[in-house]
Amino acid sequence: MANYRTVYDETTRTWHGPTVKHLFNPEASMGQIMLEVLSRSPDRVMQQDMDTGRSLTYAEFRTRLIRFAQNLTAAGLRPGEVVVLANANSENLAPLACALLTIGVPFNPLAPAFNEDDMENMLRTTKPKLVFADADNYEVVRMALERAVPRGDTLPPIYVFECTRDDVKHAEDFMKETGSEETFVAPYLGDSKKTVAAILCSSGTSGPHKGVQVTHAACMHMTLRTRFFDATPSVHFNFSALHWATGFASMLTPFFSGTIRLITRKSFSERQFLEAVEKYRVEAIFLPTAYSNAVMAHPRTKTADLSSLKIWMVGGSHVPEELRDRIDALLHPTGGRSVTTYGSSENGACAMDIPKRKPGATGPLMLNTMIRIVDENGNRLGVGKQGELLTKMSVEFGGYYGNEEASRNAIDSDGFFRTGDIGYIDEEGYLHVVDRKKDIFKYSGLQVVPTELEAIITAIEGVQEVCVVGIRNTQNATDVPAAVIVRRPDSKLDASQVRSIVDGQVSDFKRLRGGVYFVAELPKTQTGKVIRRKVIEMITHMNQQPNKC
Repeated sequence: MANYRTVYDETTRTWHGPTVKHLFNPEASMGQIMLEVLSRSPDRVMQQDMDTGRSLTYAEFRTRLIRFAQNLTAAGLRPGEVVVLANANSENLAPLACALLTIGVPFNPLAPAFNEDDMENMLRTTKPKLVFADADNYEVVRMALERAVPRGDTLPPIYVFECTRDDVKHAEDFMKETGSEETFVAPYLGDSKKTVAAILCSSGTSGPHKGVQVTHAACMHMTLRTRFFDATPSVHFNFSALHWATGFASMLTPFFSGTIRLITRKSFSERQFLEAVEKYRVEAIFLPTAYSNAVMAHPRTKTADLSSLKIWMVGGSHVPEELRDRIDALLHPTGGRSVTTYGSSENGACAMDIPKRKPGATGPLMLNTMIRIVDENGNRLGVGKQGELLTKMSVEFGGYYGNEEASRNAIDSDGFFRTGDIGYIDEEGYLHVVDRKKDIFKYSGLQVVPTELEAIITAIEGVQEVCVVGIRNTQNATDVPAAVIVRRPDSKLDASQVRSIVDGQVSDFKRLRGGVYFVAELPKTQTGKVIRRKVIEMITHMNQQPNKC
């Protein structure tokens, strides 16, 4: 790690992370590499199912992958056709997804808890040849599919995992023996930089999800981060299904690091998290900020045995320093620590503070990463100057599926992705992310950064979560800051206390003139990110009620 640093090119005003070459052939398809890896350590455990207690060895995973590939091909599925996976993590989902990667069929993973509207939006975009669902979301998927497919067209078949109903098609039918498993050879799919492996959903915090095309070359780039992990068979866990970039990456990680992937079908809960770490001796986990907050507020966390946990990765949205302080204090006695990361579905992880933690910073740039920072006119800025972050990897962003206009608008003339995030890079090469460009607002012409106020409020005793937004004050024709807070259990914190603390620490124009509101929970995406536009809607609704805070 001694040579891990960010380098600044003053001539081009571009920051560069360390440049490294892939250990595997970057021109190969993922299927070729995965099958080669699986054949080398047949008895090693790759996946552990905490719901059933069953595990899959490399040999078992390889056999299931090949059977899926052969049976899907025999059913008429062809390279380039799209398959939708509206599934939670389950025993055979990863073998299926990896089979699709192997035969060149891009898959579009959807959040299993998507409602009909979100399902319909993506089904209409990707026009899948086949759809896979779970028993508990089959009806939602079916109805969304009926809405998405034009009247008169044939509906693509839906196959359901782990379902006992006799009136549906079963995903396990594609796992039947073929008799030719040992003669299967993964095909070469062509230029890995142009071959789409998966279509991930954008965050959806500001509007309908877009389909982010991830190429086979981009998948290879994702695996570079595995160099930070020990090659021993450590256990890694997160709640992310495949529709999260972190869930997709965690499915690929065992092929390149030798780690064991712990899965669960269940959605996040503090109890499930603690059980995973204690029972399976998890060494590395990822949790979004909101989930990490919930775990740290849970009473049993203080007495749980978390001694195996060495890396607690937290990200996906702004990470308060106060939250990291509590995580680090919890893990320090047994050698663990928090790690934060910054990235996007479009370009993957761009910065991570593996080398060391620096207050307020996300970390130095990741391998093969470039960042520029520009002002509102597109002029490049230097060290310590705040502007929009533009990112570029050694592998180009694949664009948005079926949306050429959005793809063009997302990239500048030099191929840098416009993130929409505001930040800067300091003299040590550490990235500081200030906020989303669209979330920053002005009060009487003065700029208010929500995350700055959120950091202050998060540090107040009794606050579990907070979201600060700008709400319109029609009388003064300006936006005013408002805070919506989730209290910790048993907290008696009130609005006047919050206002008093905040007013004592900020300039006059940053005071919470829009009010302080208390709610049971904040509206979030399936990946745990707060949806600020819905927070504003909540405030509007509460302002119409007589008992508003």
